Amino acid sequence: MSSTTLHIQPTSFTPEVSFDASTGKFDIKGRSIPENAPEFYHPLIEWVKEYVSNPAATTTVTILFDYINTSSSKSLMHLLNVLTAISENEVNIHWLYKAGDEAMKEAGEDFNTIVNLPFHILSTENS
Repeated sequence: MSSTTLHIQPTSFTPEVSFDASTGKFDIKGRSIPENAPEFYHPLIEWVKEYVSNPAATTTVTILFDYINTSSSKSLMHLLNVLTAISENEVNIHWLYKAGDEAMKEAGEDFNTIVNLPFHILSTENS
């Protein structure tokens, strides 16, 4: 793997991304409404493709969106599907949503029905 970590600062259109191969912790947090979602998510997907060749014993993906648009959802789905390649190891998806944000809760439930990985959909008061 070219780098054991990947960090992208958030903008008003893109989420903060913090991936660490050594700990198996992946965090995506914020708003995902980039003008070109495939372009934004491509480096993340490529990084994860490298990661699955030598994953940590446990991989935990924590996702907390304020908002995610349709094209970002498709790219995120691709990223999560790459992780199914390491299903022999423990992989957990923690989909967090702010209390009362039914749209983000439902988005997590939709992902849960499509992605073949253990999903934990949890309400949080954290921002």
